[in-house]
Order: sequence, then C-alpha cells, then structure tokens
Amino acid sequence: MKSDRKDYPRPQFVRKDWQNLNGEWDFIFDDNKQGELKQYFLHFPEANKIKVPFTYETKLSGIEDETIHEAVWYHRKFLLTKEQLQDKSMILNFEGSDYITKVWINGNYIGENVGAYSRFSFEIEDYVVEGENEITVKVEDSLSKDQPRGKQRYKKESWKNKTIL
Repeated sequence: MKSDRKDYPRPQFVRKDWQNLNGEWDFIFDDNKQGELKQYFLHFPEANKIKVPFTYETKLSGIEDETIHEAVWYHRKFLLTKEQLQDKSMILNFEGSDYITKVWINGNYIGENVGAYSRFSFEIEDYVVEGENEITVKVEDSLSKDQPRGKQRYKKESWKNKTIL
C-alpha cells in the first residue's frame, strides 16, 4: 500500500491518522548540561527556531552553527483530536537521533534511546491529551572516539576545510 502523504516515514505501515512533526521547533544549546536540572521539559526557555529534521550545523536548519555542542534541546506543541485518541495506540517514531535521546511528553519522561543509526519509537497514548500537547527532546553527543559514529566528526575542527587525499 502506498501513501499519498508527503514524507510518510514507513510506507509498509501506512496509517490513515498520522502527524508529521517535521518543521519548526524551539531549540536551545545546553553546553553546561543544566537542562534537566532546570526542567526544560516543564518550562522550555526562550529559544531559537530550528527546522527539523535538519541538524543545527546545516544551513537548512536555519541555525548553521558548526561549533560543538554536546547537549541540545528541542520543543514543540502539537494538537490531537478526540477522534485521534479514541481507542488507538499512539506511537512517536524517530527516524534517527545521534546519540543519546531523551523524550518528554507534557512534562512526563517517556524514555531514552542510545544510538544513532536506527529508528526507534515510544508508545505515548498514556501521556497525550485531547487538544494541545508538548514534546520536549534532549539530545546528547560527544567527541569520544569510543562512541560509534558515521560521517560525524570526532574533532572540533570541521572536515570541510581539510584537504583529503
């Protein structure tokens, strides 16, 4: 079955009711790793805007900051109708997030994923309500050589200014 909805993440599992959460999110760097202590998941601070699914280093994200930030936070609101919630499971899918990802829905801790190159999901039907909901995501990454990585760098310098032979 093929989906006629743009950006449908998993065509083999087409569902009539789904929301794409790509787009504009609130975004903040947490270089001192104080966000959990300050409970950003309950009261998100004044923030920049970022275009998801792009990483903050890219131009398409709207931020284009290539400096190293080991902890970043994302936040946005989304609406759910009574019909969307009725007798249905509600699954939040991630197509990838590097490297430690923690998720809160309406201030409730949902769980975490460690890794970068695979999809992961959380069941959230017990945490969402009819009307406005909030999702907050913390992502931590490091320059550790012990951490698996793909094209990402493990040095502070960007590879784009290097000559590769």
